[in-house]
Amino acid sequence: MEKKQALSRRDFFAVCGAGMAALGLSGLSACSNSQSKTKALSISHGNDSELFPVYANSQYQVKDFSYLTKMPNLGLSAENISNHLGLYKAYVEKVNKAEIMMANNEIDEFSMKNLAFSLNGMALHDIYFSNMSTENTKVSKALLSAIENTFSSFENYYKNLVEQALKVEGWSITALNLLNGKIFNYAEDTHSSNFPNYIMPIMVLDVYEHAWVKQFGADAKAKQEYIDVFSKIINWDLVSRRFDAMQILYS
Repeated sequence: MEKKQALSRRDFFAVCGAGMAALGLSGLSACSNSQSKTKALSISHGNDSELFPVYANSQYQVKDFSYLTKMPNLGLSAENISNHLGLYKAYVEKVNKAEIMMANNEIDEFSMKNLAFSLNGMALHDIYFSNMSTENTKVSKALLSAIENTFSSFENYYKNLVEQALKVEGWSITALNLLNGKIFNYAEDTHSSNFPNYIMPIMVLDVYEHAWVKQFGADAKAKQEYIDVFSKIINWDLVSRRFDAMQILYS
């Protein structure tokens, strides 16, 4: 059984290419012939605007996350969120421009950088904002089992995520490794550094200074305070649904 599954994954990656793991999910719909229609619909870009970036009319769409600025119990100020959304919008615009340029063989510093840097910036912010909620949520049994398989307990997993976030300047990312089916935390100082192929993010913590300094201050204690606030507003129901969708790619 294990050999058959491994072969299936190799076949899948041969058809889709390693690039589909680079966050934008732009290769997923092209692989629908190798998956059932039901499975394809659950992971193709745009079919679940809560889980994934939306790609329509040949470009990525800027999602409206402004509702977050109207949530007084969020813990992150309206000004903080509003400024942050401006950066997200800029990443969407830049990756759309870079894709058009590259498709037209306009290869320069902007197109080469932003095809990856802004794609990741757009996609990671999409996850970051969509995962915020003031409602009570919980980790699914399937996701908890995967977390415990790697970290032994949820507490160990989250401690790992936070300690990693305190050491980096950019992102602490929980993702499914499609090569071994395990959940790990990955660290990035920029949107496109230290980011391995074949991983699919399900939850991200943005620790760039623009996410917290203006509201909480600039020292290590302030960063920890921001992370503590963030830990209370993670929509684990949504994270669990995203994990379920990514599991389809692995299985």
